[in-house]
Amino acid sequence: MSRILIVDDDPQLLDMVELVLSREGYQVQRAFNAFQALELVKRETPDLVLVDVMLPDLDGFTLCKTLRNTEQTATLPILVLTAAQSPSGVVDALTNGADDFIRKPFHPRELSARVRAHLRRANKGIDPTQPVIRILPSQYRVFVGDREVALTRVEFDLLRYLCQRPHELHSTEELLLNVWQYPDGVGDSALVRNHVHNLRHKIEADPERPAILQSRHGRGYVIKAQALVEGESLTATTRRATVDSFRQ
Repeated sequence: MSRILIVDDDPQLLDMVELVLSREGYQVQRAFNAFQALELVKRETPDLVLVDVMLPDLDGFTLCKTLRNTEQTATLPILVLTAAQSPSGVVDALTNGADDFIRKPFHPRELSARVRAHLRRANKGIDPTQPVIRILPSQYRVFVGDREVALTRVEFDLLRYLCQRPHELHSTEELLLNVWQYPDGVGDSALVRNHVHNLRHKIEADPERPAILQSRHGRGYVIKAQALVEGESLTATTRRATVDSFRQ
């Protein structure tokens, strides 16, 4: 689920934008001024920021420039909301680091389309309809979407191995050899099956109808998700995405 930060001091506009984006499935955060926005960004980097030009402390252009000059948010998609009709206002927004602008008043469908397009470009091919699994091997931490899950060491190693090549089938023999490090022909398929069962109860919304860790009868197991593993090469659809943008 993509996180979007809206920065505006107009409560009615905030309500409207939040309603539109929430219906699209986005997680929305609000900030009423630039300094509040910077504090929120420092705690948790959003996936996109909507900034109004007229703010009670810093103006939206200065906020854009500040975000662009900060390593954490240097590549973050920024859309400016402006009531200005003159070309100079648009030029100022783009010059100060905005990726796009939306003139007020705007239609909700226009807002949704612009946001969707910029998130798609930023994600570089990540499919927003699929769950995202983030693995931080150095910290032994796993996130399914925005939810952190606590795994045993074996469960962690199993999930990490499967996520190195998601959407590919992994046989029981392969898992016993590469996860458990058993010699060829040693090990029991029930061992793998039971650990898969336990892992599903931690990562699946409905473990009885697994959508992420699926089995193919008699053939093995497959991860149906987008896997982001810190410090390791990713699959073709995600290898260009920056894991840093998903860190807490």
